[in-house]
Amino acid sequence: MLLLTGNFLFGQAIKGVITDSLQNPIPFVNIIVKDSTNQNIVKYTTSDLGGKYRIALKNAGHYYVEFKALSYKPYSEFIKIAYTDIIKNMVLLNQVTELNEVIVQADRPIVVKKDTIIFRASAFTKGNETVVEELLKQIPGLTVSADGTIKVGNQEISKVMVEGDDFFDKGYKLLTKNLNADVVEKIELYQKYSNNKLLKDIEDSNKVALNLILKEDRKIDWFGNLSLMHDITGESRYETRGNLMRFGKKAKHYFLANLNNIGNNIGGQDRFIVDASNTASVGSVGDFEQSNELIFLDGFNLQLSENRYNFNNAELTSLNTIFNLSKRVKLKTSALFNWDENQFIQNSTQNFEINEINFTNTESSNLFKKLFRGEGKLDFDIDLTSKSSLKADFVYQNGNKDVNTNLNFNDLLINETLNQNNERFDAKTIFTNKLSKSKVLVSSARYLYEDRPQTYTADNFLFQELFPDSDASAVAQNSNNTMQFAGFETHYLSRANNNNLFEVKAGYAYREDRLKSQFNLIEENNSINQPPDYSNNLKYRTGDFYATSKYKANFKSFSIIANLDFHQIINNFESTLTDDQTTSFYINPSISLGYKFDDNNNLNLRFQNNITNTSLINAFENFVLTNYRGFNKGLERFDQISASAWTLNYTLGKWTNKFFANFNAMYIKNHDFFSTNSVVTPNYTLSNTIVVKDREMLMFNGTTDRYFEFLQSNFKVLLTYTKSNFKNSVNSEELRQVNSENYSYGFELRSAFDGLFNYHLGSKWDTFIINTTTRFNNTNNVSFIDLNFNFSDQLNSSLKTEHFYFGNLDSNKSYTFIDFETKYKFKSRDVTLSLTGKNLLNNRTFNEVFISDISASTQSYQILPRFILLGLDFRF
Repeated sequence: MLLLTGNFLFGQAIKGVITDSLQNPIPFVNIIVKDSTNQNIVKYTTSDLGGKYRIALKNAGHYYVEFKALSYKPYSEFIKIAYTDIIKNMVLLNQVTELNEVIVQADRPIVVKKDTIIFRASAFTKGNETVVEELLKQIPGLTVSADGTIKVGNQEISKVMVEGDDFFDKGYKLLTKNLNADVVEKIELYQKYSNNKLLKDIEDSNKVALNLILKEDRKIDWFGNLSLMHDITGESRYETRGNLMRFGKKAKHYFLANLNNIGNNIGGQDRFIVDASNTASVGSVGDFEQSNELIFLDGFNLQLSENRYNFNNAELTSLNTIFNLSKRVKLKTSALFNWDENQFIQNSTQNFEINEINFTNTESSNLFKKLFRGEGKLDFDIDLTSKSSLKADFVYQNGNKDVNTNLNFNDLLINETLNQNNERFDAKTIFTNKLSKSKVLVSSARYLYEDRPQTYTADNFLFQELFPDSDASAVAQNSNNTMQFAGFETHYLSRANNNNLFEVKAGYAYREDRLKSQFNLIEENNSINQPPDYSNNLKYRTGDFYATSKYKANFKSFSIIANLDFHQIINNFESTLTDDQTTSFYINPSISLGYKFDDNNNLNLRFQNNITNTSLINAFENFVLTNYRGFNKGLERFDQISASAWTLNYTLGKWTNKFFANFNAMYIKNHDFFSTNSVVTPNYTLSNTIVVKDREMLMFNGTTDRYFEFLQSNFKVLLTYTKSNFKNSVNSEELRQVNSENYSYGFELRSAFDGLFNYHLGSKWDTFIINTTTRFNNTNNVSFIDLNFNFSDQLNSSLKTEHFYFGNLDSNKSYTFIDFETKYKFKSRDVTLSLTGKNLLNNRTFNEVFISDISASTQSYQILPRFILLGLDFRF
């Protein structure tokens, strides 16, 4: 309530409407308020397109007010301001003014043009920005998370383009984490963005995209930069980063390379090109389809920034070119090669409390991962005519991952190895035909193939209780999961004159999964025993005939969206024991209601019911090994599960305003859901997938942003609450109720000073509560203070601190990290010298507490030690 009432605590104000003698509103009138001496300007503003203006004043008293506009006679008068608002409507008379020739150059920091907002980069730089990601953090309304995800308000952007062309689709982190910030002249933010230009103003898009406009002197010929950083404390840490670009009329090229062992994620995940498609786009089909991993050996994700605990040795190169083969044909080629070696060191103590059974497991692990991934992509964009286009994408990916882990589990030494290969091919075409100004037909087709074999071994044996007659000393599992997908659909959109929108689409999607897994007990004499209940050989095929109808109707301030999804499913499940086929028909309805109180107040309510089909990972009939001490088993059949959801959203203001608030509430009712019936012992776990009725979840999150002029700072408050319940069975007991709650709340304060100093600080608290037969709870806090000193155009320094506090740790509850960076730009502007220090307090380990429905664990991780880098960046 205090945050909301902040809008009205200015005191008193002068407001009104300015018109001409014919009662036509006059926009862009300058209103200047001076003190009683008519010497000093107190405040000023301009009238909007409707001639309206408002100036808030802190103190009552006498003021001199001037109204000035080109082609109108100026007017001024003394006004006495009390403690209430004064309404001052003005009529300005026309005046012809003869002007000498002048040149007016306007260079405003923010320009709004319909659905496009343009930010001048130099107006928001603080001097410590190296790459584009750091520049975008300074843009008001944009937030960049620790992993590089960019959001406008609460919505993630679709892509980041350069000079209007998209090199990486949704894999934009490769660009923002590597492109130098100082080559950017402007950032264009596109609202209501359409990936397909023929859908512009027809589809109902809420997507957001960014476009980087480069400085003119950087676009004449080939240009780029080379950045070299090396540790000066003897730790052998380094980073080498390079960009090479040319943006011509016939072709655009962008080549990048990054080599580092300082923990930096250089922009990607395992599939940052393949998974780049926008799942909300018209014509998208098969975007979520991929094969599954049975065993997942990898590192961990901490509350810390990844570059604090990622012991890496990464090498990446990406070659990207866009050819304008003709006025109507564009070809985009992309190639990416990535090598990496990672090490993760962890110690944990896990206390289990299950009904009347209590025990403790201790584990220390040293994991070493080596991976390679290579990807290539060809995109064709063809404008067949002015009203029709064809887009064809082809992607091939091949990679492998080798993982070796040395474990000490309850003083038992175990060595794990995992070799995994991955091959994927993806072909997609989209044909668009614009039938008229307001009608369009989009047809798309896609084929996917993915093969993911795994070979796993563990050289010690923990399963004597499961296999009492075995003399095994080691275990192994070979598995292969092959997936094929084929789908096509046709989508018709029609926009009426009253802005109502009608959509209908129909299509067919076919997916086939083949899973083979064999668990082996290896005895000392090298003989192999294959337990029959621990192998799988199955084929799972699903055919989905679907149709969707959607209608959006607008009634001035009110809108309604009704949607119906029809599905005819044919499932076929083949295994060594079963050959079963079923068909089912279901409808997924949804309805959304929107009400616009005014330009700054919007309320939306949505209801949807959703039925989903069983995936392979929940259907296999026998046990599979998922880690060195755990087995999972599927349903032995296919099934559908259903859920209903209510969503309420309210926005107050706009994210570009001085005050913006966004609130979301969601209630989800799972009429049935996948759960587990588990056997948990000190040495192993067995989990059977089961279907359970009734689960509820309530979620709420809210954010408020308020810019305070007198502080020249933006204040943000964040609040999240989640409450859920589910049921599972542990150690042959009846189904038990598990209730969980999570509270998160915090604030941030960021300055926007023009001078020497700027700051960014904040704090966030997280509370976790889980109730079963026992109660687990924990509260953690993370706080930060970032200080930036811009001594001159050439010299900049920044200091960053982070503080973590963990409530349930017996000792070492808090951790503080301090980093610094100093940059000196030589007058030529082509060379920058930097000195960067990380983890100055030299923390070597980091502890966290994790809670679940059966255990609470304390885990300790090794993190990167202190290092100081001397860097040189050369631009050419």
